[in-house]
Amino acid sequence: MQEKDYAKTTFDDVALRYDEIEFFKISARHVAKMLQELPNKEKLDILDVACGTGNVVVECASVLKDAKFDAIDISEGMLAVAKQNANERNIDNINFQMQDIAKLSLDKKYSAITCSYALFFMSDSVNVLKSLVGLLKYDGILIFTTFLEKAFSPTVDIFLSLLKKYGSSSALEYNPSTWDKLKRTKDIKYLCEQAGINQVKIDTKEIRYALDLDAWWELLNNTGFKGMLMELSSNDYERVKKEYRQEMLVHVNADGEVELIADTFFVLVRR
Repeated sequence: MQEKDYAKTTFDDVALRYDEIEFFKISARHVAKMLQELPNKEKLDILDVACGTGNVVVECASVLKDAKFDAIDISEGMLAVAKQNANERNIDNINFQMQDIAKLSLDKKYSAITCSYALFFMSDSVNVLKSLVGLLKYDGILIFTTFLEKAFSPTVDIFLSLLKKYGSSSALEYNPSTWDKLKRTKDIKYLCEQAGINQVKIDTKEIRYALDLDAWWELLNNTGFKGMLMELSSNDYERVKKEYRQEMLVHVNADGEVELIADTFFVLVRR
C-alpha cells in the first residue's frame, strides 16, 4: 500500500478514538502557548496541516479568538471528528479542508503554520517543509513537533517485533530510517538546512505519564499502528496481544504500570 493510502485508511479507522490519547492534548496546549507569545497577535491567519482530530487547531483557536484558521488533513474521518470538537467548544473561526500535506493547493499566505507529529511520516519531508515555509508571510513562523529518540521505548520495539513475527506486511516493510529520521537535534537541523531554513529554534519538553497494560494496548490500537494490526488474522491478533502483554510485564512498576514517554521537540522556524 502506498504511503498516502496507508495513512488515509489507518487514520480514518482510528479517528473516533484518537482523542483519547493524552499526550496529543498536552503537546497542543504547548503549541498554543507558543503562538500566544507572538508579538503581533491581531488578525493572524494560521494554517494547521495534518490537523488530525483538531487537538492543536481547536486549542489554538480557543485562545486566539481573533485569528482565522485553516486546518487540513488527508483523512475524512479525522476531519469529521475535528469539526465536531470545534462545534462542541463553540469555536467558529476554523475552516476545515481535506487536502494532502504533500500536495497543498492553497492561494493565501499565513502568519503562522503548525504541523504536529507529521513530518517524520513524509518520505519527501524536505520538499514538504519547503512548501510550508513558502506559504508563510514575511517574518511568519512555522512550528512543527516530532518525538525524541527515546519516545515510546521499549513498547514500540516489542510491538513491532511481534507484528513482524506474525506477518504484518507493513511491519515487515517498515524501515526505521524512513520514519525515525527526526528524533535527534542534528536530524532536525539537517532537515532545515536542506530546506534552506537558517532561523531555527529547537526546544524539548518531557511528556510522560504511566499507563497500565490495558491502556497501552488501547493506545496502540488508536494510533498509526492500527493499520498493521488490521493486516493480521483474528487468531494472530490475539497471539500478538497475549505475547505483547507477557513481554511488557517485565517493565511494569509496583502499580502494574509502564511509563509512557512521549518527549517532544518543539521546533520554531522563521522564513
